[in-house]
Amino acid sequence: MVLVTPRKTRSGSSPQGNGFLRTIAMGCVLGIMVFYLGFLIGSTSKLFTSEKEVQRRIEEGIKNQILKLKLENTPSLKDDTASRFPPSVQGIATGVARVPRTEFASTFDMGVPLDPDTPQNNEVLIFYSSEKAHPKDLYKAAEAASQTTIPTLSSREATANCEYLNVILTDFSNRKQCVALFGQYEAFHIQKFMRLPEEGGKLDASAPLRLVNRGAQASGRKSTKPPSKEDTIKYWEILRQYLGSLDSVLAQLKPIAEKVAVNNSIVVLVCNLGQSELLLNFICAARSKGISLNGVLVFATDEETRDLAIANGVAAFYDETNFGSMPKEAAGRYADSTFTSMMLAKVYCVQMISMLGYDILFQDVDIVWHQNPLDFFHDTNNPNYGFDAYFQDDGNHGLFYAPYSANTGFYYIRNNDKTVHFFNSFLMSGDLIFATHSHQVPLVALLTEHASMYGLRVKIFARTENEFPGGHAFHRRKELMKDIIAGMEKPYIFHMSWTHSKENKIKFFQQLGEWYVQDQCVQQPVAAIAGADADHVLRGDKTLVEACCVREPVVICHYRDKPSKIPCKEFPPIDNGKPSFW
Repeated sequence: MVLVTPRKTRSGSSPQGNGFLRTIAMGCVLGIMVFYLGFLIGSTSKLFTSEKEVQRRIEEGIKNQILKLKLENTPSLKDDTASRFPPSVQGIATGVARVPRTEFASTFDMGVPLDPDTPQNNEVLIFYSSEKAHPKDLYKAAEAASQTTIPTLSSREATANCEYLNVILTDFSNRKQCVALFGQYEAFHIQKFMRLPEEGGKLDASAPLRLVNRGAQASGRKSTKPPSKEDTIKYWEILRQYLGSLDSVLAQLKPIAEKVAVNNSIVVLVCNLGQSELLLNFICAARSKGISLNGVLVFATDEETRDLAIANGVAAFYDETNFGSMPKEAAGRYADSTFTSMMLAKVYCVQMISMLGYDILFQDVDIVWHQNPLDFFHDTNNPNYGFDAYFQDDGNHGLFYAPYSANTGFYYIRNNDKTVHFFNSFLMSGDLIFATHSHQVPLVALLTEHASMYGLRVKIFARTENEFPGGHAFHRRKELMKDIIAGMEKPYIFHMSWTHSKENKIKFFQQLGEWYVQDQCVQQPVAAIAGADADHVLRGDKTLVEACCVREPVVICHYRDKPSKIPCKEFPPIDNGKPSFW
């Protein structure tokens, strides 16, 4: 059945309108009360089996009496009191109600990042498949079932008699879309049809509707393709080595994890030497702000990064068997071969920690803390405490990330059977990482399936919220960035995502006033930084904290059109033609 749009109410001052209908109903209260009493006495005299049955019959009688009075006193509405839906579809639809959209999302938090309301998208339509599910308010129930206006209720009122609630999230862009409710053996995936030519090409109104994958776009592009045979065989070889060494690697990792964990949580980062200055900036920024780094464990993909992290006071682990062949240089750009290799490391490390039984806060190295985010996730009074998995909103709401748009550079996972299985499943998806050059696409696909199959509770911190901002806020939320710079808004973290390269990330941090690394430590191993003291540093007798960290951030202007601690009006824009941020 296609979604029904609200029918317009009758206009004018005629006493046949809905307002007069309410007056008539109120005027008949005395008669109805007498009816209640008579019905109750009659019912109990027949020795009904339970109070529930008595109540059901009373309510049924009241409902019928209201409809009878409505017909008697507003004869012109007789047609409207006919059922809204014909008998042929009453197995799936017997009534409909409206609920304020934001209130519905608050009542039934599905974890998805909520898009703002619009004038054409600020209510939710609820269809009732049984009269027994209709609202408890009998007048509203009568409205829901009849051809009058569709009643508006609160979420609790509208669902008070619902024993099941299936929610469909659908596009609201006013495209030429139809939504069909099909009574059938129940399914938990949307079947998507589009007018795309079989031989390929963009949307064609003359082509027949045909079944397509959920990521199919009007351009004809498929957002996700299955891995090739070569991708799968390539990953199987890597996976064979990983699984063969897993027991011995976990035995090495276990004592380190036990020492690091805070309230059973471990903050996990993955880094190679090519990204090490971003790792140092995270460490130095936290120290400058007096934020504890207890709980942080760096998975280094080379020995140099392991030594550098330890020399700066942070626990680190290096697995030569699985990380030894990974590149030391920084990725040149998103999704290049180095980037893809590092994605596998990001899968391995969280799977290991999950197998050891710890909660995981995973983050990329291009993050600075303003507060310790573990405090947020450990707060049992937090209204969001009951979820299994929390992710920063990527900000890109393309089809390939639907419906969560989860950013894989900052997330928190509570350890339980569902999340352990999730990470084990993620480990098996390495060939899809090769095919998509990203681990974000397979992760979001798995989140969707595991939420449906196992009840995994996923929460996304929407891009419009302020606690965990990232690149979307940096590039598109000017007022929030000004509030953060002024100290009027204090998020837990800031993630420099949505940025083309490491070089730009550093420049953006510098002009934002969030760069805390001495130049001598940029992409340098311990030996180059410590010189003659290198052996003492490597033995743990000395640290590199003073050598690598500045107490106050370095502020350097680069681009006038990006957020900056100080006005950078005299500098060029990075985006052509864009005005100054200030």
